[in-house]
Amino acid sequence: MNIVSKLMIVGFAIVAFSCDNDTAKETTSSKTNATAALAVTPKKFLFDATKAETAGNADWVLDADTNPQRFPTPAQSTITATTPETFWKGGLSSWGIALAKLGHTVETLPSGTAITYGGTGAQDLKNYDVFVIDEPNTRFTAAEKVAILTFVNNGGGLFMIADHTASDRNNDGWDSPAIWNDLMATNTVQTNPFGIKFTLDNFSQTTTNRLSATTNTILNGSQGIVTQLKYSAGASMTINTTANASAKGLIWKSTSTQGTSNIMCATATYGLGRVVAIGDSSPADDGTGATGDTLFPGWTELASHSKLHMNASLWLAKL
Repeated sequence: MNIVSKLMIVGFAIVAFSCDNDTAKETTSSKTNATAALAVTPKKFLFDATKAETAGNADWVLDADTNPQRFPTPAQSTITATTPETFWKGGLSSWGIALAKLGHTVETLPSGTAITYGGTGAQDLKNYDVFVIDEPNTRFTAAEKVAILTFVNNGGGLFMIADHTASDRNNDGWDSPAIWNDLMATNTVQTNPFGIKFTLDNFSQTTTNRLSATTNTILNGSQGIVTQLKYSAGASMTINTTANASAKGLIWKSTSTQGTSNIMCATATYGLGRVVAIGDSSPADDGTGATGDTLFPGWTELASHSKLHMNASLWLAKL
């Protein structure tokens, strides 16, 4: 018989069929089931490990190993629909595994590597769609600030995650809210380019005070509906729509009006690119990492946490 293989694209999934004359039969092998989860348009996500993300009790990397390496091990090409997050040993492994299951590529920018844009290096930001920086504990250099802002301006996605004030894990006098504010306030490109500023505060709460717009794909995206966000000690944000008219709050403190302050998750566009900001590293924490670190399962603590981070990742990647 003359058997012709065909592919049918359904939403974000690719489903394989075998057709013999007028009869179509869906392939049910485990290989096809894994393929069905793959994204139609794979994107490249880079997770930063250059800013002391593993200092102290933190483990904000995909795969800690001895030192976070460019490619998490075992190879992500062997990930299937049933691969557990413990496949990699990092506090953000659940996030990385979830992206890989959708067919995207995840990498780490190792410690000692400069953040660059427009250069010739294999890990120059121009080679990626989204840059994730979870709780940086050392300041960005002047050149790195330019690289990050140029990356976003030219179409890249930036995921900015901070923590509460006085969370200086490497004792260098700088913690993540101040470091993010320094990037946005002290650079040679543009002051307050995203219209977002972290408040130097420290609070814990669970909120359901979210933007009601059903068309917002971060709160109502392909990975599920976000109904809650829990801070286990984090910093809020304010937005300045004069500095950036696109700056928007998505989630606020539980008793706050939905205005320009007391924001727990915010977004903005800048040039051709996009930005998402969250003021606590706990919601992305999957509870596992390097031996000796005390971590907490924020990723699974509330079902909304994984949905929020995944929907935001896909929005940043323009999917």
